[in-house]
Amino acid sequence: MKILLINPPLKSENPGEPIPFPLGLGYIAAVLRRTNHHPIILDACLGPARKEAGSNLFSIGLNYAEINEKVKGIKPDIIGISVPFTSRLKAAIDIFRGLRDVLPDIPIIAGGMHATVDPEALLKEGFNAVILGEAEQSLPDYVSRTDSAVSVDGIAVRQVNQVLINPQTCHITDLDDIPFPARDLLPFKEYMRHSGGRWIRQGLKVASVITSRGCPYRCTFCSAFRVAGRKYRRRSAENVLAEIDELVKNYQVEVIAFEDDNLTADRKRAVALFEGIAERFPKLQWITPNGVSIKDLDLELLKLMKRAGCRSVNLAFESGDERILHEVMKKDINPEDGKLVRQWCREVGIGVNGYFILGMPGETLETMRATRDFALSMDLDGIGIFIATPFPGTELYDLCKEKGYLDEAYASGDALFQSDPEVLHRPLIETPELKRADLLAFQRDFERQFLSNYHTKRPLARLKRFIKPVLQRAGWGR
Repeated sequence: MKILLINPPLKSENPGEPIPFPLGLGYIAAVLRRTNHHPIILDACLGPARKEAGSNLFSIGLNYAEINEKVKGIKPDIIGISVPFTSRLKAAIDIFRGLRDVLPDIPIIAGGMHATVDPEALLKEGFNAVILGEAEQSLPDYVSRTDSAVSVDGIAVRQVNQVLINPQTCHITDLDDIPFPARDLLPFKEYMRHSGGRWIRQGLKVASVITSRGCPYRCTFCSAFRVAGRKYRRRSAENVLAEIDELVKNYQVEVIAFEDDNLTADRKRAVALFEGIAERFPKLQWITPNGVSIKDLDLELLKLMKRAGCRSVNLAFESGDERILHEVMKKDINPEDGKLVRQWCREVGIGVNGYFILGMPGETLETMRATRDFALSMDLDGIGIFIATPFPGTELYDLCKEKGYLDEAYASGDALFQSDPEVLHRPLIETPELKRADLLAFQRDFERQFLSNYHTKRPLARLKRFIKPVLQRAGWGR
């Protein structure tokens, strides 16, 4: 069967937003091809950036008319639309509505993070089925027996007036058995042209790789376990090294972005992987955009990581207040642990970017000041200061809904389905202890203080940021 997989276009405040290869669709396409189907990937992110009227956002990629025309030309037997994050739900719904009008008889299914946690809404919208969790097994099963799809593990379907949900009970145990993502189905060099960005300079050839799945931790703001499960599973070091070898040889990749949630959870596997990179790819650099667990790092491992080309790590410090960390976020770390890891990274020469979350239930101006002071004390290289977002499928969402803390439009789902997802760029939680306006003002002041500190402490770094682009335009150096 000819199976079309669609990645919805992006919205961003940055018209030069880096465009990563859609790894999830790449894996699914590789499995479909191995089972003798004909997969096609349409990445609607590959297109121009258009400023939206009356908004500070840019639409990046194909518009809906262009998507319709491309799909009609492909003439697929089945269409799958990815809903990887809640912020992409509106785009996925708009694509579905447009395609349903022009191709009324083609089965259209959904999959991805948001689809997994809220399949009922997508089925009510009219999707024929929703794939729940990992799709490498369930999608080929669905394709082979659409008439009896309700028996597939990890699928939701609508029959007559009833929604039938079959939760995924069998996660893939041998990740080495999954073929590498089908990067050849898309113009991969386009992703190289758009790579680099927030955590690494533009122009370097960056490729994303995932080496493990599943997370045993129970952070209240995270829904990753809903797709990949709680059990930690990892690819062998040799399997990962083979994929890196393919990326370096075929695409001259210079930087690997390990997108794992738990890259270093298995220390023995991590050591084997990093030693392999140091030996086989001495010029390669790598980063960890999703973050690395502070609990998994020690001085000896960081020294090996540096030798293997680790340029920087993103550490999820989250908060400087122990009560918020332990009781609200349910993270088993302490601020002092983070300071120690930051010190070790400085010793070995690895850069550190920090992630922080503000506005969790129970947060006050006092606890946020503790987080700000903690962050500013560590001389970080970069920072991500996020406002707590209660995504569906998280313990945070359930708590906020129960307590009546949620933004009304967001709680009803109207904001996600009917209006622009700018709703996700503003505070969605308001508690008796903290008003939205105060939270937003604090976040902006926090960001200003970090930038002021950074530029005061690092005048040479600031100078290089202005001079380097001028030299590059003149053709001097990369």
